[in-house]
Amino acid sequence: MSGFFITATNTDAGKTFVTAALLKAFLDLKRDCVAIKPIQSGFNDPNSIDTKIYKSVNPKNDFAPKYLLKKPTSPHYAALCDGVEIDFGEVLNYCGEFLENHEISLIEGAGGIYVPITPNLTMLDLIKALNLETILVCKNELGMLNHALLSIEALQNSGVKIAAIVLNLSDENDEICASNVEFLKTKFDGEICVLPKCEIAKAAQILAKFAKNHKTKTEKIDLNFDREHLWHPYTSALSPLKSYAATGAKGSYIFTENGALLDGMSSWWCACLGYANDEIKAAATAQLNQMPHIMFGGLTHAPAVNLGKKLLSLLPSSLSQIFYCDSGSVSVEVALKMAFQYQQNRNPSKTKIATIRGGYHGDTFGAMGICDPVNGMHHLFSGILQEAIFLEKPEIPYGSEFNDAQISKMRETLLANRDKIAAIIVEPLVQGAGGMWFYHENYLKFFREIADEMDALLIFDEVATGFGRTGEMFACTKSGVTPDIITLGKALTAGTMSFACVVASKKVANMVSLNGGVLMHGPTFMANPLACAVALKSIELIERINFREKVAKIEEILRRELAVCAQFSEVCDVRVMGAIGVVEISQNVNVEKIQEFFVKMGVFIRPFGRNIYVMPHFTASEAELKTLCAAIAQAIEKKAY
Repeated sequence: MSGFFITATNTDAGKTFVTAALLKAFLDLKRDCVAIKPIQSGFNDPNSIDTKIYKSVNPKNDFAPKYLLKKPTSPHYAALCDGVEIDFGEVLNYCGEFLENHEISLIEGAGGIYVPITPNLTMLDLIKALNLETILVCKNELGMLNHALLSIEALQNSGVKIAAIVLNLSDENDEICASNVEFLKTKFDGEICVLPKCEIAKAAQILAKFAKNHKTKTEKIDLNFDREHLWHPYTSALSPLKSYAATGAKGSYIFTENGALLDGMSSWWCACLGYANDEIKAAATAQLNQMPHIMFGGLTHAPAVNLGKKLLSLLPSSLSQIFYCDSGSVSVEVALKMAFQYQQNRNPSKTKIATIRGGYHGDTFGAMGICDPVNGMHHLFSGILQEAIFLEKPEIPYGSEFNDAQISKMRETLLANRDKIAAIIVEPLVQGAGGMWFYHENYLKFFREIADEMDALLIFDEVATGFGRTGEMFACTKSGVTPDIITLGKALTAGTMSFACVVASKKVANMVSLNGGVLMHGPTFMANPLACAVALKSIELIERINFREKVAKIEEILRRELAVCAQFSEVCDVRVMGAIGVVEISQNVNVEKIQEFFVKMGVFIRPFGRNIYVMPHFTASEAELKTLCAAIAQAIEKKAY
């Protein structure tokens, strides 16, 4: 995929003229070159279409834009006025066809780099998604430098390579124009092309040197190196599963060398606000410039304090002591340490953890020991791990009528081991990687009661369910049950960076600290200021978008659109909770095969076991959700698993 994206500092800099001149320059060099404009606003009649200028250079270069919009404004507003919804994926696919089938494709943008295409995506996002070098067109006049320098900085900070700057409509006899050229040379070390007011043929001659010398081949990610040397999650080094080369992500899309993919996974639950949120990036940049990290031993800082205040304002009031750590698995390790140290000062004989089958709590050693010992991912380590006390997997699904039969068996097991059990740990309501199972809240009420009866602690692992995924901020809120310790991670930073925390009651903290005791954990990057600042902004945004309303709407759409899957004989169950939709089939899926099918469909969905599932971000549109659900239905219908 080779080409250039032609953008500008403003709307009247002459992008179309420069694109046409570049087209002629490449054609004169006998290169296979085409020029397209995927979106044009200000189209009122056939004579106003910009691509007619391309056709004047080459009669065969007659490609209508993907979107023709009437009002001469930003594409987003023009589309609103026309009652049209611009599909960013369609724009990418339109451009991709030309990039795939021609040696050089010249893609002209609309307006400047921050002109909105949709409510959440701009021309800059389109440039990054296409992974192309950019030609920046500037109208050489008074005030140009400010716009040019701002555009250069924005492009470079976004990782976009600027192939050349074209100073259009330059007057060599004008003092300001000449000074603009000289000053810009001190700030930009790439190629600067100066075009006077002239015809396309003359401009093409001036641009011929650039066209002849500039290499346009987009550098590819070395997938052979990746396959030979990089281990991916749960993958064999001898025969690794196929990986797709990602070049960027924004909003609902992951941009890859295979094209744009509509994301249905939120990067394993965490990117709850979509990708590359501008406000989160701004918060990260501000903190990065101030203090990206400082040790938390003997020091504290505003991001940690302010995030702590926000967390405690959202959690049940009895949870009051916060321990910041690195990742979800580590937060589980810390929670287990808290429970053991609590009991060392209270009931030293209590050295076991009880949990339910079907659970998943992470990949570190303590966390592996409380994952499902038979069907879980860590059964290979069963002879090495500390032995937990396992209860039956909760059988009664969320929303069904409850009976106490299974609880009686659980009670019997727990009471038989009451002198050994330090704590009970569960994923509340949703068992994630252990099977995507949603179970009745009465189990949690029982665990709360029996933990108190046995003088054991109750730990909720909300690494996956926290921050709105189930429809409430936390699953403990949804169930009406408060644990003694809660672990949080994943969506805590909206997928921006690894970060987690453990929040415990004062009762737990005081008992751990009895007789001069200290909690025996201290990660190097504990309370990382950068992560704290990002987490605080993420939580603020989750609240601001009215996540309850958003997730309720997602639940409604997933429930409706996935229901069609129940017609297939191989489907065992279709279940939805909040922004989680699961289709369980009768056999384990072939991950590589079905993922290849999904990529061809233009979506990113990665199943595991027997579960084909989606967990979209909270601001996904109805059309995007329908596309994801339709892809799942087609995969099952075509037996692509």
